[in-house]
Parts: sequence; C-alpha cells; structure tokens
Amino acid sequence: MKTVLLTIVNLSIAISSMGLGMVKALAVRHQRELALKLTAAVLISAGLIFLLATPFVYRFVGEVTHSSNICALLVPSATLVCVGHAHALSQLWQPDRRDPAQLRRTFWRWAPVYGGAIAAMAVLYFHAPLGPATPLRFAAAYAHVPEVVALHVIYWVTLILTIVVTVRECRKLSFPGRPGLEENLKKCVGWFALALGLDLVNVLLTAASMIGSVAGPRRLDGLAQSAWLATIASCIAANVALAALVLRSRRTERQDIRTLQTLHNRVVKSDVAVRKNPNVVLAPRWSLWAGFDTSAELTSLMAELEDGFGRLSPWWSPLPSLTLDRLVQAHRNERNNWEEDWDLAAAQAAATLLYAADSRDGGLPPLPPPARLTRLPGSDIEPHAWRQHLVRVASYGVHPLVTDAVDLASKVQAAAGTHEMS
Repeated sequence: MKTVLLTIVNLSIAISSMGLGMVKALAVRHQRELALKLTAAVLISAGLIFLLATPFVYRFVGEVTHSSNICALLVPSATLVCVGHAHALSQLWQPDRRDPAQLRRTFWRWAPVYGGAIAAMAVLYFHAPLGPATPLRFAAAYAHVPEVVALHVIYWVTLILTIVVTVRECRKLSFPGRPGLEENLKKCVGWFALALGLDLVNVLLTAASMIGSVAGPRRLDGLAQSAWLATIASCIAANVALAALVLRSRRTERQDIRTLQTLHNRVVKSDVAVRKNPNVVLAPRWSLWAGFDTSAELTSLMAELEDGFGRLSPWWSPLPSLTLDRLVQAHRNERNNWEEDWDLAAAQAAATLLYAADSRDGGLPPLPPPARLTRLPGSDIEPHAWRQHLVRVASYGVHPLVTDAVDLASKVQAAAGTHEMS
C-alpha cells in the first residue's frame, strides 16, 4: 500500500514539476534571462528525481540499461544537479554577485565539487557488486556493500555542504529598487530554504536505515521508504517558493505594465506616424503567450518606449527640467515633510518627455541642435535598474509638480515665440 501511494505521489509531483519546467523553458525564447533558465532547470531536474524514483520506472530503466539499480545513481546525481542550479539561482539574487565575471568565478569554484562528486559516485556504483532492483530501499538493502556506503557518504557530504552554503545565501538576500517587496520575497525564499533543509532530513533517515540494516536484516527496512517522505515535503516547499515568486513577479509586472502604458499613450500612440502605421515602432505585442507571458509584454513595451523616446529627441528641451527644479526647490522651502524618496532625475525625464510630446503633437518645429538636450535626465543609470527607472518616469508623468512644470514651460516657450514674431 505504501509503495502504491508513493508511486501516485511521485508521478504527480514529477508531471507537475516537469510540466511547469517546460513552460519556463519555452518562455526563455521570449525572455532570455539566466534566472528563468535556472528556474526551468531546477523544476525539470526535480521532476526527473521523482520520476526515476517511482518504483515501476526504477525497474524499467534498470531493465533497459541492464543495470537493475542504475536509478539509485541517477536520483542522487539529479539531486545534486538540482541543488547546484538552486545554488546558482541564489547567486543571482545577490546584488554584489550577479555580475557575469563574479558568476563565472563562482561556477569554476563549485563545478569541480558537483562534477567530482557525481563522477566518484558513478565509479563506486559500477564497481559495487549489486543484485536485484530495490526501489526506495537501495541504501538499506545494500548497506553491507562498502562501495554503496562510500557512494552515500560522498553524496551526503556534498549535499550537506552545498545546502548549507545555499541556505546561508538565501538568508542574506537583497532585492533593491522596490520598497516593500523585499520582505514579501524573503518569505518566499524562506520556503525555498526550508525545502533545502528537508533534504537533510532525508539524509538522516537514510543513514539511520543503513545503520539499522547492518544491525539486523530488515530491522529498519521501512525507514528507507519513509525517508522519501522528507524529499516529497522538500519538493512541495520548493514548489510553493517558486510559485510564490512567480506569482509575485507576475503581479509586479502587471502593475508596471499598467503604469508604463500611460506614458506609452503619450509618447508612442499620440505620434502621427505611429497612428498612420502602427508597425512603425514595433510589431503588435499579441502572441500565443499574450494572456500570461507578462515578461514578454513588459519587455516589448519598454522597447517601444525607448524607441519612442528617440523619436521625440528633436523636441528635448532643457526648459521643463529647469522649471521643475525651481518648483521642487520652492516646495521644499515651504514644506518640512517633503517626499524623501523623490527622484528628481526621473521626474525631470518625465517632464522633458511630456513637453516634447506636446510640442510634437502641437505641430511645433524641432529645436535646433544647440538648444536640445543630448540625453534624458537619469539615462546614465545601471542596466539592471532601467526597468524601475522607466516605471518611476511613467508614475511621475501624472505628478502635479511635473504637469505644472510642463504647463509653465509651454507658456514660457509660447511667450518667447510671440516676442520673437513681434
């Protein structure tokens, strides 16, 4: 009965994990991010672990490969691969370690650990005198074989070392650039750390079953199967963590899309050339994934905005920024509780873009090159902060100070133009 139940649970987890992993892998075509690739690899390798541990799959693979217990090697190997990808994913969550050079150094430091452990386990497995297949009971059934004991010791030492390091990384994660989100994401990462910690429970129970088997035949035989329950709990916790991260990321992306769409309407859709030919900026963003691939839609929207900014560059005037700077200084002098998180560069960029869009849509001629801005305020930020910068620019597009600065700049420009004609 226990074997039947574990088979059903294993197959359910394997199908769900590998299915979600394939969805993530397909999404990589639209958004080539390393974090997305690693998440897909974690899910697929986790599903593979449960698939290979399913008793009838365990026996089938053994018969096909003419090595009845080969899955006893493939399961811990896949576990180390899964933990390795999770380890790499935790590095991407560290602001000071997501640099490509730093990631390469981390890879070359840890790759020999994972690769060496898997290679040593393979050598020991193929050298061990093994008999019939024993799904979910391999450690206890062959506890008297020295090679099997050595295989598990290498696996446990590597697993414990890498899990401890990864959990330490998870405890000091930082998510810059979005106030209030860090605490929520750390709760998700707490589930992720719990999942890794439960793998250690499996190690303890498996070790106990091996010791019991040496003490007497089938003394603790059932404990080997019970140890798999810890792995099931670990996978559930990991799926909760990844699902929560995905849902929160999706919710944030939808919020950003709504915010950016207001700026898109002013900068891109109001352009006469775009109204005449909607494909002049980019092709329409609809696709088979449009209903749920918010990352692709957000990336496309940002690209259209950047293209639209460039099309507005002939009307980039320094006047809105100067006017906004004076208004901000006046409000700071009047109010003691001025907004501490005010981003002047983003607000100036918003004022510059809105003024330029109004000038273009109003039929005003482009500014002469000496009178134009060569680049937008705040355009020198780091690439990883560009999305957040665009969102702040879009949000400042409806701020009263920004709209007042645009109106005042337009009046000053109109008065100057009238004076020149007279």
